[in-house]
Amino acid sequence: MGTDKTIWTRFVMIVLGLWMIAFPLTFDHHSQAMTISDIVSGALLIVFGSVAVAYSRQWLLWVLCLIGVWLQFAPLAFWAPEAVSYVNDTVVGVLVISLSILLPRNATEEQWESEASIPPGWSYNPSAWQQRIPIVFFGFLAWMFARYMAAYQLGYLNTVWDPIFGDGTEKVITSSVSKDFPVPDAGLGAMAYTFEVLMAVHGGTRRWHTIPWFVILFAILVIPLGFISILLIILQPIVVGHWCTWCLLTAVCMLTMIALAVDEVVAVLQYLSKARKEGKLKEVLWKGGPAPNAAVDDRTPEVNVSLRKSLPAMVWGISVPFNLVLTALLGVWLMFSPSVLNITGAAADSDHIIGALAVAISVITMAEVVRSGRYILTLFGVWIFLSAWVLPGNAMDGMISHIVTGILLTLLSLPKGKIKESYGSFE
Repeated sequence: MGTDKTIWTRFVMIVLGLWMIAFPLTFDHHSQAMTISDIVSGALLIVFGSVAVAYSRQWLLWVLCLIGVWLQFAPLAFWAPEAVSYVNDTVVGVLVISLSILLPRNATEEQWESEASIPPGWSYNPSAWQQRIPIVFFGFLAWMFARYMAAYQLGYLNTVWDPIFGDGTEKVITSSVSKDFPVPDAGLGAMAYTFEVLMAVHGGTRRWHTIPWFVILFAILVIPLGFISILLIILQPIVVGHWCTWCLLTAVCMLTMIALAVDEVVAVLQYLSKARKEGKLKEVLWKGGPAPNAAVDDRTPEVNVSLRKSLPAMVWGISVPFNLVLTALLGVWLMFSPSVLNITGAAADSDHIIGALAVAISVITMAEVVRSGRYILTLFGVWIFLSAWVLPGNAMDGMISHIVTGILLTLLSLPKGKIKESYGSFE
């Protein structure tokens, strides 16, 4: 990592360090903590950037990356009173992270750059740019939604607009759940989505075997964060008693990202499984390796071709069976049925929880490589059916709804749907 070809990035680090020192002297933060943070961060960028010019060491680039991560977090940690402080630190943080570890490429990637890129037994390359562009797009949308809410939490906006639930967003992001966080929770979300977008664009079209550790790290960030979004949605009606449009849209983006990203993770796990059998797991995980039996990718169109050819390539590995669309709609119905049918108590809480999870599983299992996960919906259906009798809070309408929804959810979870692509040993 960090070759002579990218030595210019370290000079840019020095310039960014000078900028960070000058910024609080030019624009008053109205926060001593933010001023000290910017000056110290700038000084560290200058020092480690200068050392990295003379000595090309990977650990130096990681130190610079951590400084960039801190710049993303500092305005949240110190509740930056000025919007310009938040914008400056987060933008410079993105630049520092990108210049330190995302632009430089390691020798392993360059060594195997000319090799075939489709995993053995697969019909497409899950690391192709067309496969990652939609992830970047939905990550950027989630970032915008979260940043809008963070701006209100930090006091930069007097009001926050919710197009569906009125003051629902304001109620949710100022609730006791949000206030339990020592920093603005929406800001933490925006920070996480920033990392996801940056990680999605890092690496070449062979990163499933050249940088396996990075893809695994990317998956750890995307998948758990997606389920945290689901958890927060579950808590909205149960704990807060309100819905938040921007939170729901963010969760939709996260679920879509999981469905789009999971195939690359499976390809990496297949590759690492083979390395483990050969006794090379540790070496291959951290340093990557060749891709024997991989196929030449003559299917994926160039990025600069027409959208008519590129759009289908963006959703290879995703299919939308009619039954999973219906199970997702049943999940939505369960989330809102307590309000419609006056279901209360434990039955209402159950509907909120199972409904959100049913939507999540339905969307994620539209990814063909994890289609077997749809059987989780079978368990949800059985539980909803039984809840008509075992949980308090059901009126007659509620019991009928639970019986019908439970039966439909169970039956609709059984069909597999059409599988269009091939996935090697993970068929």
